[in-house]
Amino acid sequence: MKKIVFVVRGSEDGILGVYGNKKMAYEEAVRYATHGGEEDVKVISYSKVCRELKDVYNYSIDVVDDMYHHGNAGIHAVPWNERW
Repeated sequence: MKKIVFVVRGSEDGILGVYGNKKMAYEEAVRYATHGGEEDVKVISYSKVCRELKDVYNYSIDVVDDMYHHGNAGIHAVPWNERW
């Protein structure tokens, strides 16, 4: 079984972190995308992120479902030994 890691990338700042835990990656992506308090940003739920990333090789999802929102963050599921 291959080890999967979750790379969180900010749209403005590049790689924000590499996590072995999907929940921690999600929390970091949400923190970045909401800038620590933007109430009007619609964030994709954790359960939807889990469904989208389940059993998918090298897949990514943005946590804010709004292509015009600046400061979005994405979670990229990649095998541990692959270059990011």
